[in-house]
Amino acid sequence: MRSARRRNLIEKKKNAVKTARLTGLFLKFLLPVFLILIIFAVLKLGTKYWNGQDKFILSYRLESGDVAVSVLDPKLGEVTTLAIPGDTQVNVARNYGEIRIKNVWQLGVNEKIGGSLLAETVTQNFLFPVFLWSDIDAKGLTDANILSLLRFTFFPKSTNISFGDRLMACLFSLKVAGTGASWLDLGKNQFLAKQKLNDGLPGYLLTGPASPRLTMYFSDNSFADKNLRVAIVDSTGEPGVADKVGQIIEIVGGKVVSVDKKSAANEDCTVLGSDKAIVKKIATLFSCKTRKGGGEMDLEIDLGTLFAKRF
Repeated sequence: MRSARRRNLIEKKKNAVKTARLTGLFLKFLLPVFLILIIFAVLKLGTKYWNGQDKFILSYRLESGDVAVSVLDPKLGEVTTLAIPGDTQVNVARNYGEIRIKNVWQLGVNEKIGGSLLAETVTQNFLFPVFLWSDIDAKGLTDANILSLLRFTFFPKSTNISFGDRLMACLFSLKVAGTGASWLDLGKNQFLAKQKLNDGLPGYLLTGPASPRLTMYFSDNSFADKNLRVAIVDSTGEPGVADKVGQIIEIVGGKVVSVDKKSAANEDCTVLGSDKAIVKKIATLFSCKTRKGGGEMDLEIDLGTLFAKRF
């Protein structure tokens, strides 16, 4: 009897030691891996636009008054930033008139539109397809400044970029810091000319369409090699609006094959097509609704008078 009890006690001790070892192994190795996988899953579910393949484009103001547009390209491993001088005269989106671009951010704040007004104004004037925006703390993406990146990630002043997207963009910025980062000052480019502005003081004016050397940074990776044919139905009643939309579409990578002018319609804009991902991208870029169905073209964009008023 005693020997049987002794064997049972020894067996229990062995089992207890084995359990303790397994628990220690789990806490030391498996638990950290498990936590990393959970964090990764949360980030993956928390990202709206960052997918590690497509370009990630955002506009933001700088302390100097200049405006920056950064293009993060995961495929090429590059961060390219185009700096627009703050004293550049622009036509503000939503028909707010002509002012220097350094004042657009505050105008958006005053009108309770936020940075959307800056992003829309950049797209309308420079044809850069951008809808993401942030305040000055996004500058850290260009120089991989740790403090700026931490502020941008966890305590942004104002932005429409989700936490997961901000974190992934910051990690990418740190990865390519130095060799993969470049800065282009448009004030030193023929795209802008220095002259007297409407207020009588010197500044910059756009001289014409953006050079392909600039717009190439904004081609969308998902459009590559698809040769997408795009049709625009123009019911805006405003000259030039559909043409400008078509130019932006071609910069992204589509091929506008027709612009069908129709009677003015009191509508905003809708996008439909065969490729759901691309339809969603274009609809997001122009703040349009999506519509089911498809026609002869790969992509159709219908523009109405309400779109013209805010573009």
